[in-house]
Amino acid sequence: MTTRPRADEARTVAIAGANGMVGHHLVEALQASGDRVIALVRQPSAHHFPFAVELRRWQASDPVAPVDGADAVVNLVGDPIFAKPWSPARKQELTQTRLLATRSLVEGIRKIGGEGRTFISSTAVEYAGDTGDRLVDEKAAPGTGGFLAEMAQVWEAEAQRVRETGARLVLLRQSLVLGREGGTLASLLPVYRRGFGGTLSPGGQWFSWIHINDAARLILHALDQETITGPFISASPNPVTSREFAKIFAHTLHRPRLFPMSRGMMKLMWGERADLFFESHRTVPHVALSTGFQFRFPTLSEALSDLLGPHPIPIAQLM
Repeated sequence: MTTRPRADEARTVAIAGANGMVGHHLVEALQASGDRVIALVRQPSAHHFPFAVELRRWQASDPVAPVDGADAVVNLVGDPIFAKPWSPARKQELTQTRLLATRSLVEGIRKIGGEGRTFISSTAVEYAGDTGDRLVDEKAAPGTGGFLAEMAQVWEAEAQRVRETGARLVLLRQSLVLGREGGTLASLLPVYRRGFGGTLSPGGQWFSWIHINDAARLILHALDQETITGPFISASPNPVTSREFAKIFAHTLHRPRLFPMSRGMMKLMWGERADLFFESHRTVPHVALSTGFQFRFPTLSEALSDLLGPHPIPIAQLM
């Protein structure tokens, strides 16, 4: 590997999906660490990044991504899973966008040569399917059945092609990312603030989650640690059950937990997207822990207290 030591010279990192929730935090974290950032975006004029960020026009359908000069490429592309109902067309859109973007980025790396470079490509903990009460790590076998598991598996298969270029591949299996700016937390917050939040049925299923700042910091950790290859779970070391999640959420907001949310109610509200809450994912980030990563928000109470408090800690202060 020819990747430079952190203390030497600035590294250049190209980010696809830099305008997303995790992407914005990653840009800030990289700049706080002294790295250069290339943001690959569809409409450069429509986004407001710090002045030092280089903007390059790119979209997922482009055959070859413009990653010239990048020491590492981070793939965070993908419309939010929970944002719209899962019609057959929406499912195809969610999958195809991820596959096309990954293919374009791999071809961009192939063009400039992969030796000595790193490709971190997002996927999801749903790769292993519904694992019930079983504690699983990066060695989990692919799950069977279910849209999310199938999408994660074909997504990873597409990213695997980068190995042909000699690049180091890290498959970032992301859990439920908690951030103030959007995602599942933003969807649940109005319900809980009105006092209508409750345990998401059935209550015993496990949620793997991570604070947005730890999610961004984990990506930097994967960039720095050259021994990390293959699957890499991005999740807190402390998953919680649905019942615990609801209790801690309501307690943090100083709201009652009055109404358990039945399967029927959740299906009515969210349709097939409710599967995100029905399935159980009890994952442990073995690779992160074994390579010395320290979570700043290891428990859900700490994460929600920060995110829902008046003064969330900026990621730059954590670097």
